[in-house]
Amino acid sequence: MFKVGDHVVYPYHGAGTIQDIEEKDVLGETHSYFILNFPLVDVKLMLPETKINDSGLRKIIDQSELDSLVDALQNGPEIPPSTSHFSRETENLLKSGSIIDAAHLISSLSRKQTERANGLHIQDRNHLQKARQMIVSELVLVNDMTEEQAYEFIDDALTELKEA
Repeated sequence: MFKVGDHVVYPYHGAGTIQDIEEKDVLGETHSYFILNFPLVDVKLMLPETKINDSGLRKIIDQSELDSLVDALQNGPEIPPSTSHFSRETENLLKSGSIIDAAHLISSLSRKQTERANGLHIQDRNHLQKARQMIVSELVLVNDMTEEQAYEFIDDALTELKEA
């Protein structure tokens, strides 16, 4: 299971650290709560231990998985024009907490952005930024990068795709 100090990813919030495990008395019952800190988005979260398995909480990727991340950034699936249905699917990808889903979303939206004369619609821009932020939060912890270096890592992978 998880312990204090573990680097984890919580869907839609990105990567953070388990700072503490606290016991709280709620309606006469004692429950354990994981205290999660997400520094990039400046959020602290209390997650009940009983909800961990259903929450999608996972450990951050291993250094050996960075090649798979680059591949996902460069080979994301084609996406249809933005519709409310696609928007819901995009939200679900972001809520999955999967770094590969986020990378595919970045790849697809970046490709769409270069194909459109006026860029992306506001909702697509927001999804792109959220996906980038989620990956950056994980790269900072996995690869001991600064936030700036993590954004450069993503941009470099996308640039290699355009040059190929």
